[in-house]
Amino acid sequence: MLEYKKRKKLKGLLALCFSYGDETIHHWKAFSNGSSGCLIEFDAIAIIKAIDGIPSIKHGKVQYEKLREIEKKDRVIELEEIPFIKRWPYRCEAEYRVIKTSDKSEKYFDISIPLESINRITISQHMPEQIYKTIKNYLRELRGDPESRINRSTLYENKRWINRFRQY
Repeated sequence: MLEYKKRKKLKGLLALCFSYGDETIHHWKAFSNGSSGCLIEFDAIAIIKAIDGIPSIKHGKVQYEKLREIEKKDRVIELEEIPFIKRWPYRCEAEYRVIKTSDKSEKYFDISIPLESINRITISQHMPEQIYKTIKNYLRELRGDPESRINRSTLYENKRWINRFRQY
């Protein structure tokens, strides 16, 4: 990203990163480690509609490449590809990236994302039970939807998984 910014002579480059993959241990450890993390699942089409048409925003799936592939003499990396390429070891992130370029230095950029585009919120399994219940109720009230899909992660201790093995 720094090389892209330098070569484009940009003063501002902001990125928003999503994952189109399933919930994984990697995501919880890398991006939301601890008791206060959450995972927000969006309707991808709604997000793309919200960002399409905003000047100086580009978006797309990140391509994961092996070093030996990009070092090949016939492999030409176009300048506009650079923000959307990562090394192969990061492939588990399944990243969809949104970038905002600017000729001025910016610390943030507001994007209006409708609350209706949120499909589900998953709260860290490490959050204390009472705090989880309070946050869950608050979020349901905020959306005005008591049936909102707001749950705790069961990645570390899934009772259905454990019970399946107890049957033997």
